[in-house]
Amino acid sequence: MVTFKYTFFSKIFYRYSVIPVNLLLLFYIFVSVISIPSDWKLIFPLLIKIILLYIFNRFYFKMYKTFPFKIETNNEEMICSDFVINDRKVTIKHSDITDINGGIFSGRTYKPLYIITDETKVGISPHLKNYNELLKIILTNVSKQLYLKLLDDIQSHTINNTKRKK
Repeated sequence: MVTFKYTFFSKIFYRYSVIPVNLLLLFYIFVSVISIPSDWKLIFPLLIKIILLYIFNRFYFKMYKTFPFKIETNNEEMICSDFVINDRKVTIKHSDITDINGGIFSGRTYKPLYIITDETKVGISPHLKNYNELLKIILTNVSKQLYLKLLDDIQSHTINNTKRKK
């Protein structure tokens, strides 16, 4: 079994960056609520701040549910553990993977990669130590049909990106 973990800084950032951002947004929301009686037009920035708070927390809650901070893998399965919200372990057999999307398969290498089975969805950020090595292990062990589909996705995004640049 090969173990993959995030760097210390990435782990701290992913787990706790939501706290200062929420505090800052809540402070601005509070200030906006206090200043509404003086000028009713300030309700629009307040609504924008509330929407930003909702979007930001929705993203983090999704990330907390799907991103493991420790992944152990071999040629047959992946064991994902150390989730933020709960202390569960998810075992994914490479043969059970039905789809992989995001990341290089969506044409954006900086986006998270999602491994999908019939029962679960696990996210992997490109900030994982040896991310490419983990991706190589996964791709060499998925079904041939899925591998060819993913290869086509990469090629189509590469072609589309080169057309946009010209």
